[in-house]
Amino acid sequence: MFGDPLSQPAAILEALLILSLAAFLGWLIARLWLNSRIAALQTAIADKESELENCRRSKKMVPVVVAPVVPRPASSIPRTDVVPPPMPVIEPIRAVVDAIAVPVIAVTKPATTEDAVLNRIAARANELNFDRIGLATAAEADDLKEIVGVGPFLEKKLHSLGIYTFRQVANFAKEDIDKVNEIIEFFPGRIGRDNWVGQSKVFYEKKYGGTA
Repeated sequence: MFGDPLSQPAAILEALLILSLAAFLGWLIARLWLNSRIAALQTAIADKESELENCRRSKKMVPVVVAPVVPRPASSIPRTDVVPPPMPVIEPIRAVVDAIAVPVIAVTKPATTEDAVLNRIAARANELNFDRIGLATAAEADDLKEIVGVGPFLEKKLHSLGIYTFRQVANFAKEDIDKVNEIIEFFPGRIGRDNWVGQSKVFYEKKYGGTA
């Protein structure tokens, strides 16, 4: 590289330059990887905070239902011929015991908070402009979790609105972004900041070829 390749100073200088270049490239790659991990963790934390807040707002429990009191008939007490007849003092006590009501409590499973949130979101699906976004079914669904900022629960929210594909998200106009952001109870402006539309266009072209 420099002068005589057999010269010891030139060889040392060349080795130092190569080591410096390798160290710089290693630092640069580590920095880029660390930045991407930090961004992914921040997105995951924000998503979990959103889900926790939604759970707190929509927590609902189904009340416990107590069935009517059913008296137990005296004939239900088993008797055998080998048992001697009860003493006169015992009969009044047994009559009182037979008359005691036996309450039957029916406990129902509490409604899950996640289902309540998804049902509430699905009820507003008619507010979206599907003529512009496009229609899709669950059978056509893409993995929307590939979009940065979309976690498993957020993907379920989009599915409850009828949004299943990259093509639909890529077709979002400004009005659609604001409306979806509001309906899925996401952080204001988050869809735009994470650039769901641009990401979806790239994913669509990569998966299907052509433009969405």
